Amino acid sequence: MTGEDIDEWLDSWVENHHLSWGTPRQAAQSCLAEAARAGISERDLNAATGGDLVAYLEEEAAAIAEASGAAPTDF
Repeated sequence: MTGEDIDEWLDSWVENHHLSWGTPRQAAQSCLAEAARAGISERDLNAATGGDLVAYLEEEAAAIAEASGAAPTDF
């Protein structure tokens, strides 16, 4: 997969799971597991998120909350 493919996969994962992903650490664990099943390495996923998947997901949750008020309450 290219970097662009991984970015698209990650965007889709966030869109599909943002309402049910629990805490940031739980979300990161779930994301890593699904990425592995999709053939994306942890290293490649971390590169796509700037090196910190948990922080990336927290930022995404904040953006979702700002846009729609639908972010998980645990974030």
